[in-house]
Amino acid sequence: ENEWADLLPALYACAQDGNASLRESAYRVFSSCPYLLSGQSPESVNSAFGGAFQDGDATVRLAALQASVQYILAATDKQRPALAPMMPQMLGVLEPLQRDGDEDGLTEALSALIEAAEETPKLFRAVLDSLVTFATAIGKNDALEATTRQTAMELLVTLAESAPGMCRKNAQFCQQIVPVCLQMMSSIEDDEEWYTVETLDDSDNDENHVFGEQTLDRLANALGGKQLLPVAFNYIPQMLASSEWNQRHAGLMAVSSIGEGCLKIMRNELGKIVHMVVPFFTDSHPRVRYAVCNCIGQMATDFAPKLQEEHHAAVLSALIPVMDQTSVPRVQTHAAAAMVNFAEEATKQVLEPYLDTLFERLLAMLNGSKRYVQEQAITTIATIADNAQAKFNKYYSTIMPMLLNVLAQATDHDHRLLRGKAMECATFIALAVGKDVFAPDIPRVIELLTLTQQSVTEADDPQASYLQASWARLCKLMGAEFAPILPVVMPPLLTAAKQQPDFAVLEADEDAETGYSAEDGWEFANIGGQQIGIRTTLLEEKCEAVELIGTYARDLGTGFVPYAAETLETLVPLFKFYFHEGVR
Repeated sequence: ENEWADLLPALYACAQDGNASLRESAYRVFSSCPYLLSGQSPESVNSAFGGAFQDGDATVRLAALQASVQYILAATDKQRPALAPMMPQMLGVLEPLQRDGDEDGLTEALSALIEAAEETPKLFRAVLDSLVTFATAIGKNDALEATTRQTAMELLVTLAESAPGMCRKNAQFCQQIVPVCLQMMSSIEDDEEWYTVETLDDSDNDENHVFGEQTLDRLANALGGKQLLPVAFNYIPQMLASSEWNQRHAGLMAVSSIGEGCLKIMRNELGKIVHMVVPFFTDSHPRVRYAVCNCIGQMATDFAPKLQEEHHAAVLSALIPVMDQTSVPRVQTHAAAAMVNFAEEATKQVLEPYLDTLFERLLAMLNGSKRYVQEQAITTIATIADNAQAKFNKYYSTIMPMLLNVLAQATDHDHRLLRGKAMECATFIALAVGKDVFAPDIPRVIELLTLTQQSVTEADDPQASYLQASWARLCKLMGAEFAPILPVVMPPLLTAAKQQPDFAVLEADEDAETGYSAEDGWEFANIGGQQIGIRTTLLEEKCEAVELIGTYARDLGTGFVPYAAETLETLVPLFKFYFHEGVR
């Protein structure tokens, strides 16, 4: 009932005790229960915490910093401005931790400040200069752990996202942060395993060079090109001219990272930028060729349709030959992936002159030895077929048998994603060429998809989502003739539409990754001193199921009647499914 009169005086007494463990404990309680201080004036709280920030014991200083952040977050909008004088003292906790080599403590302190930066960025206004200087010094210090460096930079980019106007007005903000991002991006190493892996994943996402790319991207989106572009292009040309491959790699990745945020300015200079990056398709180092594929792929999305309409000759004449580089399958695959981005935003007229040479290379990739090369070839074929429509007819008799062979023969566990992409590609091609051309293969495709559906028994089978979308494309093509297949496709969709989300409630200090990994679709938020988690993958599956049910109802008309009652019973309650707007 919030009545424990002795508690607050006891905590104040502990905070002044000669025993450091008692002092730390007092601030840990304040951190967990900041509402205990809600009746105190901001001035008295400033005074109480001020001494703790200079305590002789590092654990007390850190606990006081964490408690002060929680107090700020719990304070009302009227109370917060009066807490600004506490900020310099809070930041004073950081330097001794860095000086004493306590990286764990420094990372904890910076993480606490990130919470404050998200919610109350304006409190940092008076200390922004000193914070930028301190955090960038940490960020560029190669002797420190990656986590420490990244947390320092995360604090700054969080401020940029939470208060972009404040950060734009600070003359040194971009000037100091951008070089650190580029330095991190240049720290990439040439690992032999990069060339020999059998499967592609995002295992390097916690590396400094990837963090640098993501940070630069976020900064550009937060602050815009007027602030960031001049600073970035003070460095990018000299990086591209460097004899060091990792500098050239970083320069290209920087161009792709800032494109979206600097769109307005860079669009006006697009010809110059294309002219600057295209020569790197013939760079001597494979990792640089990979980077320029990444760069052009991102630009094809960011600057569409201008890039496709005005620069297709320069881009495709350089990009398509890279799809021949069988000696470096990852570069070859990334070139095909960049082609997807380009084709998605290109007109038929732009792409048509290149179809023969594209399919020649994609068919060669489809016969490649590495599975990820085959998977990407199939994805690219599907995208180009969707673009080409009837122009694809001349390639149909060559490509469709190969896709059906994949579905029939590649039945082991390791080829599940390949099969999923093959069914996606086959049904995209079916829509492109039309029912008359596809008709002879319809029975075989239905047979193979049905067999695949019967084999899907594991919750994480990637074939499931490809199957559902492939059935929907067939329904669109076949119209009323698809009705007899509804007993195959509707039960799993209704099951998915009915599933309830998974929740988890953890204490603040519990490790969520242990039992609820992000790879399994778990996302957590800190609410009221606890971690509240929800498995978002199930929500997306539920949403997709509802969308597909609507597709069948629309495309089949009266053919859908046998499932109308159960569908209504399933969907009407979802008007009140407040966990996901898309489902509603």
